[in-house]
Amino acid sequence: MSIDEPSQLRARPSKRTIHTEDPPASDDAGASAEGSANGTGASEDSSDRQRRGASSIVRNSSTYAFMVVVAVSFVTRYWRIWEPAQVVFDEVHFGKFASYYLRGEYYFDVHPPLAKMVVALGGWLVGYDGHFLFDKIGMDYMSNGVPYIMMRAWVALFGLAVPPLVYMTVAESGYSVAAATLAGLLVALDNALVTQGRLILLDNIMLFFMVAAVFAYVRFFKLRYHAFGAQWWTWLVATGAMLGCAVSCKLVGLLTIALVGGAVLFDLWRIFDVRRGTTMSDIGRHIAARSLGLIAVPAALYLAFFYVHFAILTHTGPGDAYHSSSFQMQLINNPMTKSAFDIHYGDQIALKHRTTGVFLDSTEARYPLRYEDQRVSSQGQQVTGAPKMEETSFWMVRPAQNQEAFQTYMERRLAGEQIDAAEMEEWLVCHTDHIQLLHMNTTTFLRTHDVASPLTATNMEFTTAPRNQTADTFADTIWELRVDGADTNDTVVQTSASFVRLVSARHGVAMHTHAKKLPADWGRGHQEINGNKKPGDKSNVWVIPLIRGRKASDAERQEMKRKIKKIGFFEKYAELQALMIKHNNALTSTHPFQSGPLSWPFLTRGVSFWTNSNDRKQIYLLGNPAGWWISTGALIVYGCNVVVLALFNRRNITVADPVVHRHLLRSGGFIALAWAAHYFPFFLMGRSLFLHHYLPASIFAYMAVAVVFQFFSIQHYQRFTLRRWNGPARALVPSTTALASFVVLIAIQTASFLYFAPLAYGTTAMTPEQVRGRMLLSSYDLHFQK
Repeated sequence: MSIDEPSQLRARPSKRTIHTEDPPASDDAGASAEGSANGTGASEDSSDRQRRGASSIVRNSSTYAFMVVVAVSFVTRYWRIWEPAQVVFDEVHFGKFASYYLRGEYYFDVHPPLAKMVVALGGWLVGYDGHFLFDKIGMDYMSNGVPYIMMRAWVALFGLAVPPLVYMTVAESGYSVAAATLAGLLVALDNALVTQGRLILLDNIMLFFMVAAVFAYVRFFKLRYHAFGAQWWTWLVATGAMLGCAVSCKLVGLLTIALVGGAVLFDLWRIFDVRRGTTMSDIGRHIAARSLGLIAVPAALYLAFFYVHFAILTHTGPGDAYHSSSFQMQLINNPMTKSAFDIHYGDQIALKHRTTGVFLDSTEARYPLRYEDQRVSSQGQQVTGAPKMEETSFWMVRPAQNQEAFQTYMERRLAGEQIDAAEMEEWLVCHTDHIQLLHMNTTTFLRTHDVASPLTATNMEFTTAPRNQTADTFADTIWELRVDGADTNDTVVQTSASFVRLVSARHGVAMHTHAKKLPADWGRGHQEINGNKKPGDKSNVWVIPLIRGRKASDAERQEMKRKIKKIGFFEKYAELQALMIKHNNALTSTHPFQSGPLSWPFLTRGVSFWTNSNDRKQIYLLGNPAGWWISTGALIVYGCNVVVLALFNRRNITVADPVVHRHLLRSGGFIALAWAAHYFPFFLMGRSLFLHHYLPASIFAYMAVAVVFQFFSIQHYQRFTLRRWNGPARALVPSTTALASFVVLIAIQTASFLYFAPLAYGTTAMTPEQVRGRMLLSSYDLHFQK
């Protein structure tokens, strides 16, 4: 896909005569001299000055327009940025992550690190130490000493820069000052982009790099006839750098990479044409250069940001549990580096569920005869998940075989006999061992059997069996202990470091729990423990946090640290990437404010960001309804226009100047493709989606308004287009109709923005009537309607 610049448009011949030049200066000078000779010199001098003044304004209009876009963007993003002085929406996540960077504590998130590191940098620049963890929406910033105004202001710089970048991109793509200004102001006055652009969120940082990447590519493409020059290389590398930064903020940046990649392939296909006089050596150089700038540079930056991420987050933190034991043991003060003991038969252990954190527990309490749904239980001893470790949370590991030898070994241990290391190695617990777990408090064995569990009828009940059990019951008490990531059956089970699964040797179910709690009247509000028929599920993983009575000496701790196997950057990077993709795809749970891609261009609903019930204030993410509906209409008009012009062209009927038609298809087509590339892929995603996922596409939709405006309003492209975004202009608008169209569009966008501004800023209390007045659609689920 190509974007025509003004210099190329001027070089194209046209079937129609187009007046492209203003009256030459020499003509003005001659008129002035003639007027002076006729005794009217004073009057003509004044007229000349007025013309020169007007000409100067037109000539510098690109700079003035750019300044207007910057000013409007600044005001809309920074207006009362200190309100609300509370945690808003996803500030609860991204503010927290910034704090973890400043504390050096490891965390896990599904997004790449760059935007979060940028947020943290803003906090670091103003002396913030990360003491506040943004635990929930509505928490007060002032009382917690958080420099939130400066952090928001820092992030808002990126939101501020987006509308000017849009202006520059449209202007560089061969459009007029009026069209570029229209696009820039429409983006500056969009409520959703303003809301996202002034809070501690990631999207505006990502949007900045996305638009910057498109701008850099336009500049690079315009230098195609000056290939391999200094500027050509500069803009090629700049494009790659911005692409790398975009995808390093969120993986949605891959859509921008796909857009630019498609445009590059189209360009290379043209270069490959033998009629252009390119040799195979030339083609090879072009491919190599683009591979370096648009593949190697983004990839290197993506890796570099993760390298910095790992270099900063060196201490144990809330993200440890997502990772393998070998990864966790690289972190300073991780429990695995302090208490990774080998487990022997006869040790008394606690088992902690890796996901929910509950401990395997049992008491003499029994399951009720009947549950609420009238199902019958075994009335066996309850086995539950306790929220904290109790005396009832310890179990002795016993071998399923060699009972007599084990009994002799235990008698020697209990007698205090010193057993040498070689013999102790024979009693190590290893991967795939068949074991029994003896509950120390009730001296019964952990058991599962073919009875439905209390809350999950499809899973098997967990209970215990007495020592004097039958052979049939004994088979129910045997477990295969599996260690995740174990290479061989000789892999020794360790406290803290091993992630284990207990799988029934007889029934093949794995010990499992979930967050739903048993009834308080008989289950003490503990979590249900049951047998999951899918042993491989991630919810079946447990950790052995300690051996009862076993504490490490200083010498043992040092020895544990010495034995830690160091893993390199690429191994950590690969593990984190796999986890990011896995957990991102798992974000499928429903949310009250989620929405589908089909509804986004029509703005049928928004997202509640924050509410204040006392003052009846709220922040509700909603695009500018007028702007979104106009931009969606512009995309439809553009598509219809392309089809109609193609039909006329097939009949050899000219209805548009060839230069105008070519520019519509190529430059306008690139912008339409940019919208499509950032919109349609969401139809393929299975995760929960929200309105803010449409924001990248909405920017290109606003550019499409400029495309349609120029096509219908400006025919004399050579007269009105710019060579550079800040270059001299020759004219502004061709007619009062064009000017009126421009003014009406901006007026509508401004009026709509101001009307919905209370929802974007959350600074104004509204009555129920005012709230209902802003519900243009019944699907706008605003608060305080009554």
